[in-house]
Amino acid sequence: MRGILTTAVACMTILLATPSQAESKTHDGFYLQLGVGLGGYKTSADVLGTEVTYSGLTIPTSIMLGGTLLEHLVIGGGVFFDIAPSPKYKVNGEEPAVGVGDFKQFIIGIGALLDYYVWSDKGLHFPLFMGWGGLETSVDGDAWGSDPTGMIMYFGGGYDFWVGDNLCIGGLFRLVIAPSKINDVKYTTIEPGILLTFTLH
Repeated sequence: MRGILTTAVACMTILLATPSQAESKTHDGFYLQLGVGLGGYKTSADVLGTEVTYSGLTIPTSIMLGGTLLEHLVIGGGVFFDIAPSPKYKVNGEEPAVGVGDFKQFIIGIGALLDYYVWSDKGLHFPLFMGWGGLETSVDGDAWGSDPTGMIMYFGGGYDFWVGDNLCIGGLFRLVIAPSKINDVKYTTIEPGILLTFTLH
């Protein structure tokens, strides 16, 4: 929790220091990006010699804030919240004979963002996100309690198309990597996804 609060304060400090003025159809000044899309994930863990895996389709969403404090480079932060509405659960490669009810998982991250635009007036960009997050599990609307947490990151590439003086719509491919841990059990989550992005920049 302390790490999440520290990250949030750092992101707000960067945001408040961002110059508010920006030229038309140029990647500078204030930065706000909203994203939603489709993806897939797989989480694996070794629990007392038993291989446990979770996998399925995901619906990734994100909100990123920041500013172009260096030429071509956005510095900021934000959160993403990805839901797996109907994941598969396997033990040693086999699905359990008894189901686990209305089963959902959530991949959650909060942290710092760097987003590099190759050209200031064109849309090719490469984001890098690093922070703290976790894999939340719920059954029939109730969380199981403690869930694995740890470092979380993503990197990717995308392209924005100008639809206004300071507004872009684009596509972004990203790859989330999240090594997490609980009670000395290590979980590894990999989640590729494609997002439709709306960027005010």
